[in-house]
Amino acid sequence: MAELSRRSELRVPTIKYYLREGLLPPGRRTSVNQAVYDQTHLDRLRLIRALTSVAGLPLAKVRAVIDAVNGQASEIDAMAVTQDTLIGNVGTDIEVETEDTESAALLDQAITARGWRCETSSPAYKAAVNAVALLSTEELTPILDRLDAYVEAAERVGRNDLEAIGDADSLEERIRGVVLGSLLRRPLLEALVLLAQQHFAQNLNRVEES
Repeated sequence: MAELSRRSELRVPTIKYYLREGLLPPGRRTSVNQAVYDQTHLDRLRLIRALTSVAGLPLAKVRAVIDAVNGQASEIDAMAVTQDTLIGNVGTDIEVETEDTESAALLDQAITARGWRCETSSPAYKAAVNAVALLSTEELTPILDRLDAYVEAAERVGRNDLEAIGDADSLEERIRGVVLGSLLRRPLLEALVLLAQQHFAQNLNRVEES
């Protein structure tokens, strides 16, 4: 237990709590007061730590992800559950309940053109619809006119995300990669976009001056 605590960077009482809650499977008993833990336990704790400490998810949502990993769900289904739990934790305040058929049609046209197969019942889809609706409400037509280009850019990012975790040794590590990739890649990507804006704004300024 002490070694597991050291390697996972979690306190022993915290690990024991996860054991009691059924989030962490018990170790192999070697005596009344001793148990052996292996890499699978470390992978599980690293996943739980990503969900709690980094994503800031409540225990109920953490349990939903762990149940998906433990259950008979496919890896795709487990990742879908993870996405659903993260949708409110990726820095968006967009409400996902609003229905907007016009915005949905515009989004559908763009993602269908890329050949995407998406679950229209998923929180991610609803968030995308509402983002389109907000852009429309604010009359940001130039952005909506380039929606195909934004979808293409998102496709490259999404593919890179999954390729980056493709070599992980366990489902826990792949799900952890989805969690950390979604949360920690976002500020990097936003900063890079701002830097790109600086670059092209300077180029635009040079053109205007000439």
